[in-house]
This record gives sequence, structure tokens and C-alpha cells, in this order.
Amino acid sequence: MQFRAGAFYIVLFLVVAAGAYGVIAVAEAPEATVDEADADYVLSVGDEFEVNGQVYNVTDLAEDSGTLESIEEDVTLEQEWEDGDTVMLEEDSEYTLSINQPEDDEEAEDENGDEAEEDENGDEAADDAEAQPTSFTLTEDYDEDEYETVEREDGIYVVVEEDGSESLIHIDDFDEIDSQTYELGDSIEYYSQDDDEMIDGEVADITTETVTVEYIGDEVTETDLEQGQTVTLNGEEFVAYFPGTEEVYLSSNVQEFQQQQAEVEYHHERIGGFWWVIGLSMITAVFIAGLAFMPVRG
Repeated sequence: MQFRAGAFYIVLFLVVAAGAYGVIAVAEAPEATVDEADADYVLSVGDEFEVNGQVYNVTDLAEDSGTLESIEEDVTLEQEWEDGDTVMLEEDSEYTLSINQPEDDEEAEDENGDEAEEDENGDEAADDAEAQPTSFTLTEDYDEDEYETVEREDGIYVVVEEDGSESLIHIDDFDEIDSQTYELGDSIEYYSQDDDEMIDGEVADITTETVTVEYIGDEVTETDLEQGQTVTLNGEEFVAYFPGTEEVYLSSNVQEFQQQQAEVEYHHERIGGFWWVIGLSMITAVFIAGLAFMPVRG
């Protein structure tokens, strides 16, 4: 009786496992797609399209990903340099930037350059802010083998020999090495390696560590596309679908695509459940087989 009962349950669980596997084998997996006819835009590399007045260009397409580029013209942009950075005033001329730090005993001034005035209560407002620099100097890069220099607290000096005696000349005053000093509000023209062009800017801010130059130019913005992901273009939402590596479909019917994705996820959950049924059925069948063939005392 023990063997017959064990064999019955073993067959039962094997049938359950086979049935679950059969469902997995015949189940047709849904797929979240966008038909070409339903897409708002069908795009290839180099194509331009417009969304609410903003022009976009497809710059790159790969498997399940791509890049869009948009250009906003005549906007105020910023270039920031740090103390000690290299600045190119022309394409082939490099200068080292040095921020002219204020003296320790200088009194801090407010944004208008005036000393702190009395506050609303008639008391003089305490000016605890440290004095900020108001200028910086660009020094032409030079051949260190050609000029002997020494460094002092107030900058670098060039060693000059005249009539058998040596003297020190501050590098800013040394005629053979070009140096230019700029203050807040000054115009500055420099070469941008990123844009490969000369930039006309204005010194907008100087701190103890950085210099900020503002200029009018074109702002380029890149937007990444990924398979099945939504992207917002100039306030409008689209879903990206890649039918291959050479095209991308953009559809504004995001809700329908998300519903398809939910159906795909539901299908995967159910298939995962059937695999659990198969695994547990096989384990149970093996366990019952072990009990059925266990020797019985007496």
C-alpha cells in the first residue's frame, strides 16, 4: 500500500509539473511596441524635427539608445576659470591666470564698492566679510630655460643682469613676457577650444578662487533616448521606441505604451509563478519517493 500510494502522488506531482511547463511552452509573450503609423516622429541620424517651436536634431542612434541635440541661440553663457588655469587669448597663445588677492589690511567693500553704511537702526552694520579681489592678471607662458625667475610673496620676479649686476623685475613689468590685467566689467576676448572660435566676453565676477566671464552664444543641450523610456521635449512627453539600430519612433501616446509594459510585466510574473510550480512539484515528488521506498520495521 505504501508503494502504491507513493507512486500515485509522485505521478500526480509530475503531471502538475508537466502541465505547468506546457503552459509556459505555449504562452505567447506580449511585447510593448510602437507602430510606425502611430508614431509622431519617425527619425534617423541627421533628421531635424520641431516640438513647440524648438528644433531638435538626431545626432546618434545605436541599439536601444540614441541622442538628440537642441540649440538655443543668443543666450547668456558663463565661462569659469580657477586661479592658475591656462587661458588662450588666441588659438596658439597660452596665458596663466593669477587672481590678484587683496591685501590683508584692505577694508571689505559692499557690492557697490562703498564702505558699509549704517543699518536701519542707525547702528553701523558690521562688515565681517573678507575683502574680495577686484582684478586678475593673465601672464604669457614662457620658456623657463630662457628666463631665470624667483618667487616672492607678491608674485614671480625675473632675474635680469645689467652691467654685471643682477636685479629683479616683477614679471608683470617685464616687457619680454606679455601680461594683461582685467577688472570687473572689463571686456575680454579669448579662444575657446570647445567651440573652436574666439569669444567676446565680459568679466562678471571675481572671487579669491575663480573668475567668471559672461558671453552671448548658442547653448547646445543633449537629450538621451532609451528603449521604452519617456522623455520630455520642450514641455511635451514622448516615449522612445527603437525598431532597429537605424530609426527611432517617438510617440506622444505614452499611456498606451505604459499599459503594454504593464501587460508584459504581468505576463512575466505569471510565467515566474509557473516555474515555481514546476520546481516545487519536482521537489515534492522526489521527497515522496524517498518516503515511499523507506524500509518499514516489522
